[in-house]
Amino acid sequence: MKKVLFATSALVMSAGFASAEVAVSGDGRMGVIYDGNDAQFSSRARVKFTLTGESDAGLSFGGAFRVDQEDYNSDYRSAAKGTRGVVWISGTYGKLSMGDPVGAAEAAIGDLYEVGYTEGEFGGDIEEIGFLVGDGNNRDQGPTALYEYTINNISLYASMTDGVNTFGNAIFGSGTTVIDPETGLEVVTNTDSADLAYSVAAKYEGSNFWASLSYSKNGDAKEIGLGAEATFNNFAFKGVYMDYEDIALQYTAGLAASYQMDAILVKGFWRQDKWEEVTGDEKYDSFGIGADYDLGGGAVLAGGIIDTDYLDDTVVDFGVKFSF
Repeated sequence: MKKVLFATSALVMSAGFASAEVAVSGDGRMGVIYDGNDAQFSSRARVKFTLTGESDAGLSFGGAFRVDQEDYNSDYRSAAKGTRGVVWISGTYGKLSMGDPVGAAEAAIGDLYEVGYTEGEFGGDIEEIGFLVGDGNNRDQGPTALYEYTINNISLYASMTDGVNTFGNAIFGSGTTVIDPETGLEVVTNTDSADLAYSVAAKYEGSNFWASLSYSKNGDAKEIGLGAEATFNNFAFKGVYMDYEDIALQYTAGLAASYQMDAILVKGFWRQDKWEEVTGDEKYDSFGIGADYDLGGGAVLAGGIIDTDYLDDTVVDFGVKFSF
């Protein structure tokens, strides 16, 4: 994969900097999606900026955001306002990130394996686990903070939001009326209406496996997570179980597997969610399988099939994805 560097080790701007650089990378894709009724073309291209530096004292720092994550005039989420992209500083005592990094639970456990050239998007990203902190559940707040520290084979994670609602202009006063960009409806925000959310997790890594445990709390909602992954020769297996309290979703259980053979990678997953509904408890099952063929140079031919009770349809995608 080739990357264009605007500055490679120059930009020695002051005594406070040992070095700094800005790198530009990107990704793209093009193909066809079948949504259960019709086949449609689908394509996109994105550019990512990654900024890194190191102080004279040996502290590493940096930031990263995509072009589509930056719109300063947006009342919702913007890299310039700290609610898109991420900035970090790291050293002997770990790494601290702010912006929209993943929460501690997701950093330790992660999602199931993505399939298709849209990497699960054609199936509603059903392979993604619904973590309570730092995963779309705190979009009405400001930056999320994530701390990571590793000693020997154990990694520790902690993340939180500050409990202040900064949606739209609410930071300047309570009761501000703004337009929710996702629904287009007027909503009244309040700077005291957000819930403090936090997550802690631990991960142990062996020679060919890892196992993680997490705990998260977002208002009254609670979440306990378990995850593990192991590799054997060309095979990889992963399991995730999330137990929720005080929300309609009661649990999520998932299994994933992959097989690598030269340039071919085959992946699949199963997931089950149990919801508490007015008519009684309901279980939703989802399945996905896909294959990638590495064409070399950052190009990958990929396709996938997802069947999920949420969509009540079987969806398919096929195309090529690029890394620049």
